[in-house]
Amino acid sequence: MKHSATYLIIPVHFMACRFSIAAFLLFALLLTGCSHDLSGREDSGTTVQLKVSGTCAGLTTKAADPVLPTGQTVGIYVTGKDAALSSSYFSNVEYTSGNAGVMATGQHVDLTIGSNYDVYAYGPYQNNISDVTAIPFSHGTDVLWAPKNTLSGVSATSNTVVLGFTHRTAQIVFNVVFAGDFSSGSKVFTSSSTVQVSGFYSQGQLNATTGELAPSVTTTDTSLKGAGTGSAGSMTLGIPATCFIPAKGGNMTLTVKVTHEGKDYLATISDTFTTGTAYNYTVTLSGYSPTLGISGKVTDWTQVSDTVPLY
Repeated sequence: MKHSATYLIIPVHFMACRFSIAAFLLFALLLTGCSHDLSGREDSGTTVQLKVSGTCAGLTTKAADPVLPTGQTVGIYVTGKDAALSSSYFSNVEYTSGNAGVMATGQHVDLTIGSNYDVYAYGPYQNNISDVTAIPFSHGTDVLWAPKNTLSGVSATSNTVVLGFTHRTAQIVFNVVFAGDFSSGSKVFTSSSTVQVSGFYSQGQLNATTGELAPSVTTTDTSLKGAGTGSAGSMTLGIPATCFIPAKGGNMTLTVKVTHEGKDYLATISDTFTTGTAYNYTVTLSGYSPTLGISGKVTDWTQVSDTVPLY
């Protein structure tokens, strides 16, 4: 009996269809296996993107302004809940502030729905960090840090953390004035009048887990300098607000030298400096004494509670 061609073709189509379905299922399983879950639960394969908002003490230039200035950078770490920062799933992801403090990143920080995470942050962003307990910063940098914030039970409506940033440096200002025993004709600073304050650390390291910022050098070899500014007859002399790295324990001795009309006037400041605090010193220049008079005012940087969204 002769077999028809139709009978022979049907099984071929049937086998191809079964093969396509099996290949599709295998591909889907592979895709599901690629997603990450840091909490140890069974992976659902469904993710949402992390959203971050932050509160911060006033920055150097805007003491009462909660909005991060345009261009402010922040480094973000995301770990499994209670995991070590060194084993972060997302490590040192850079966010940058745009208009009105809204922040964005070029990466997708995707979290698995139902999982639990810890989020840390610091600023400004530093590239090529080899040790999260020793992020390097230079004198003059306003170092920000946000402690661990836990995000539990991630969902499409629960994927935002609020990070509270604090200043890890201290801030210092110097204003030079004349004492009453200067003759009236000499009570004018000139462009050759200078003030120099020595005794700061040039480098420090931030521990992103604890928030401790400590000097990474042993000597205080950095100076702040200022010169007479303004129009002739009404010049001022001083050093504007500058961030610096306090010593471990806070105890530091600073050397102040003012040069005016070819004479040097000297003084020292021994004080205990703490992070997140602003120190404003008035340096008094006397015509009859080579010793400067110094008085100081201590203020906390203004704390704010407005949130700054990071997307």
